[in-house]
Amino acid sequence: MSKHIGVMLAIAIAAGAAGCATYPEITSRTVIVSGIGPVEVEHLTVRVVSVDRSNRSVIVEQHGNQWLVEVPPVFGDLQRLRAGDTVEISRVEGVAVGVRHSRRGSRPGIAYTEATTEPTFQNLPDKYVVRAVTLTAKFERFDASTNVVSYVGPLGPRSLAVRDPVVKAELQKFRRGDMVDLTFAEAFHIVLN
Repeated sequence: MSKHIGVMLAIAIAAGAAGCATYPEITSRTVIVSGIGPVEVEHLTVRVVSVDRSNRSVIVEQHGNQWLVEVPPVFGDLQRLRAGDTVEISRVEGVAVGVRHSRRGSRPGIAYTEATTEPTFQNLPDKYVVRAVTLTAKFERFDASTNVVSYVGPLGPRSLAVRDPVVKAELQKFRRGDMVDLTFAEAFHIVLN
């Protein structure tokens, strides 16, 4: 029987894996989200490595990459979850809402700064948790004609829609290879098998 848990997902790539490891295997499909338009729902199947019930966290793995999954109390307990279980993670990125230069010496990473409860992703097919995320990544380019920023983060090369005119103006100041902190909204859904 499947057990549904929405989570706030804190991803930490193992230090030795940065830069040389293969990226996680992700599949996706497009859905239309009210107020945002078409978005990609990414699906990732991972294996549970360990469960820390007292800290409400789970370490999951795929192809040698490991992530720390923090489960807030609103989504129930982790008593049935065991090492070796399969977890399906669905993730939806919204649009960029902020950008700045990263601190000197920064490496690609993800920091979850706040949970949001506003209906940003109103008509997704499952129950998702929505929150703001700051991603440290290597800037590739900003295409002003399509309003898309391209970057390389801990999950590999990605792109993200930009609607805010202030963010668009800031992105035009960056050069390829600059380390940037991109802030955006995203939604997660987890299915424990």
